[in-house]
Amino acid sequence: MDKRMKKNNRNCQQSINTTNIFFSNTKVIKKISLAALLLSSLIGLGGCQQKTSEEHIAAAKEFVVTGDQQAAIVELKNAIQLDPKQAEARFELGSLYLEQGNYQAAEKELNRALELGYSASKTIPLLARSYQRTGANAALEGLEHDMSELTVVERAEVGYYKAQSLIELGKPDEAIVLIQELMQLDTSSVYKGLAGVLNLVLSEKNQEALERAIQLQNQAPLNKDVLNVTARLYLINQQPTKAADVYAQYVKAAPGDIETRFALANMLVEQTRTQEAEVHVDTLLKINDQNALLNQLKGVIRAADKDFVNAQKFSEIAITNGNTDPIVRLVAGYSAFQQGDFEAAVSHLSIIASGLPDNHAGLRILAASQLQTGMTTEASEVLKRLDNLTAADATLFSSTGYELLQSGEAKKARALLKRVEGISETAEDLTRLGVLKLSLNDIDGVLDLENAVAKSPESVTAKTTLATAYLATNQLEKALALSAEWKKEASSDPQGFLLAGEVALRENDLVKAEAEFLSASALAPNNNKVKMALIGLDIRSEKLDAAVTKLENLIAISSDNLPALTAYFAIKQQQGNASEGMQPTLAQLQKTPQNADIVVLAARMRASDSSYDEALALLKSIAADKNAPNTFWPTKGMALLQSGNIKEAEAHYETWIELAPNNREAALGQLLLLDSQNKYSDGLALTKRYLDARDDIQIQVLQSYFQVMSGDSESARAVIGGFTQEVQQLPFVRGVMARIKLREQNPTGAIEDAEVAFNANQNSKNLQVLVMAYDLTKQNDKSYELLKNYSASKPQDLTALMLLAEKEMGKDKGSAIAKYKDALTLNENNFVVLNNLAYLLMEEDKLSEAFAFGKRAFDLKPNHAATVDTYAQILVRQNQPKEALEAYNRVMNEDVKNEEIFLNYIETLLLNDSKVIAKRRLESRTFVLPESNTRLAELKTQYGL
Repeated sequence: MDKRMKKNNRNCQQSINTTNIFFSNTKVIKKISLAALLLSSLIGLGGCQQKTSEEHIAAAKEFVVTGDQQAAIVELKNAIQLDPKQAEARFELGSLYLEQGNYQAAEKELNRALELGYSASKTIPLLARSYQRTGANAALEGLEHDMSELTVVERAEVGYYKAQSLIELGKPDEAIVLIQELMQLDTSSVYKGLAGVLNLVLSEKNQEALERAIQLQNQAPLNKDVLNVTARLYLINQQPTKAADVYAQYVKAAPGDIETRFALANMLVEQTRTQEAEVHVDTLLKINDQNALLNQLKGVIRAADKDFVNAQKFSEIAITNGNTDPIVRLVAGYSAFQQGDFEAAVSHLSIIASGLPDNHAGLRILAASQLQTGMTTEASEVLKRLDNLTAADATLFSSTGYELLQSGEAKKARALLKRVEGISETAEDLTRLGVLKLSLNDIDGVLDLENAVAKSPESVTAKTTLATAYLATNQLEKALALSAEWKKEASSDPQGFLLAGEVALRENDLVKAEAEFLSASALAPNNNKVKMALIGLDIRSEKLDAAVTKLENLIAISSDNLPALTAYFAIKQQQGNASEGMQPTLAQLQKTPQNADIVVLAARMRASDSSYDEALALLKSIAADKNAPNTFWPTKGMALLQSGNIKEAEAHYETWIELAPNNREAALGQLLLLDSQNKYSDGLALTKRYLDARDDIQIQVLQSYFQVMSGDSESARAVIGGFTQEVQQLPFVRGVMARIKLREQNPTGAIEDAEVAFNANQNSKNLQVLVMAYDLTKQNDKSYELLKNYSASKPQDLTALMLLAEKEMGKDKGSAIAKYKDALTLNENNFVVLNNLAYLLMEEDKLSEAFAFGKRAFDLKPNHAATVDTYAQILVRQNQPKEALEAYNRVMNEDVKNEEIFLNYIETLLLNDSKVIAKRRLESRTFVLPESNTRLAELKTQYGL
């Protein structure tokens, strides 16, 4: 058959080829053959006399008559084993293999029979069929179809197969000559007719060829070749249903033809005739239940019947056995989605997503599954490939946008928002859209909420959300109108009265607020929200005792009410009795120690009372994972920082950032930690990552700070230049500008900015900037007074105390020594404090005390030039020049630029009679400072250099 026919039968041919691989010489047949062979051998061993090969052949023929082909094969194999050159046994065995569809084995045995001299007229027709089934076109071309021993019917059959092979080999001209010869044969054989059909196909007369094939089918309704040609011609002529019907007729008459059944099953599935297909697929699965294509077909069939459990099961068997067809992944993913197994759906669909066309339904399923599994960013990327959106897409898009916003991806959420605005129709979708817009500071979200209420006036969710929006945007008149409507439509619902009371509070009308809340209480006296509204009114009216009484009553009934417990503690803490305020929460914690919200609330109370260790002890019971309450993260983070557990805080914030990379609180906490550790480049990288996801003015301000602290004052200035004047005047931003100006060597311009920043927030970092600005403008007395006053007010600030002590080293050494000793009480292992204290004591000739501090500094920083020099000079003064030189040798390399330290080292070499080394080291060094050259001259004179 020509290439056109092959092209139009691609799927069918693929099925047949796949079947050849899996079903010729299957494991099942091998097992039966082996069992029969072993049984036959055992029986043979038990007999008294061995059969001859002829007797085995005779026995085989008897088995064929009775329908036991497998036993016949065993007998024929025994015959061949006795006489390998037994041609008849080879022929009979090849015939049986051919009948069973084991075409390769048939081809082998029939060829051996022919070689051994068996009748060509009997062998060649069967061999031709075998070649035709195995696609051995070259061998088929070589067969002699016109042998005199062949009957005219046999010539027609062999000649037809040979003509097919010539077409397959790309020799149409030779095929046409052969076909013309076959058509002259004097026979009514269907193969002569099939040759004529081939001729019509080669002439591109496909409709006429089909009509002729149908006639042949009527003549020989069970002839496999006629059915095959007829079915393919139906396909060529765009009649796939009739093609499948023809194959179905054949399979019914010849149920053992696995190839055709396989092709038929595939065709039926393609035609969505899944119930018909399933019969054939199940039959084939009994032969090979691991066949990849069969399991794919079974999965499609089960999915069509909405049996999603088995659809997923069979599809995954197909995948396990190497099926890479995107369809099988699509069926598996869709079936998993229908069962709520979203992780499996994502696993399957994400593999084929890149190959799916835009707008494919599979992309919607993938995005919905990703959204369900927390893969919000990935879902938003998939949704970019969907166009022509309808109202059916609104929920998916708005839900994804909301989740993006929750995860901090504001920019991506805004991009989705633009696409979903025009397609939201239901009250639920409009409510979600409104909330999303308002969360993105888009006031138009209120309009969406109003539309939601208009579409579904009975929706409490829509009304409550709209009420919240009115209050948040200070649209009090609209809020009041909504409350009136609410009261009218649901007179027994306290919500309308609560909203009216809240509006009254906003307008500072406490009398009206009380009246509204009391009306709500009359409708719902046991409603905790109503009770809390009245308590809030008491607090607002400064009736704290009344509020406490009501809170105690509420807590007695609802001991786990978080707002009540929080309000009770706040009042008691304000009254100076925080311990009493904690008691209800601690009591509830005893009753429900696994309640994470209660645990965090108790920890927050402990932390607010500066009991950070107790707060951290409580929080240990909560695992730091995605299931932890949102309040857990900032509570523990600040407790760790305040208690000085920097390493634990670092690990905590890293975990938080990993779980919620765009969470604002996580980012701010991490930035605070990185600043305290002077990790400015890491802080800058974090601000960039965060701002890539969402706009945030506070993070932008911090970005400018980390830029200047990283040495990039130009970028910091550019960022600040983009701020509004209002933001530029913020004290923190003024402090950043002061740092920028200092880096630009403009200390005079930095002073005013530094003063604004320091006066607004008197901390150590702002202090250092202002002191530097004063010192660089020769206002040393001013910086000294600033440090004195600051240290007096904040004696625990180690940095300030060290700066003050350093200034007093040249003013009052005794006072400087005292301050450095005070500094050691704050941090006993600060090597700078230890080193400077040792130096001052050495200058005061208190060598024993100086040695103790100098040794501690040296042990902490044995490779730091300054600590080594102080320690070594103390040793020199204690007449231990050898030990001093050993210390110097640790650090004295080309990296030591300090001229005083270098000359101290040279003098120590000379004290150790190492003149040669001293001279060599001096030859490689040039001194810049005048005092260094003066001292060098003195050393040369003293030691005769």
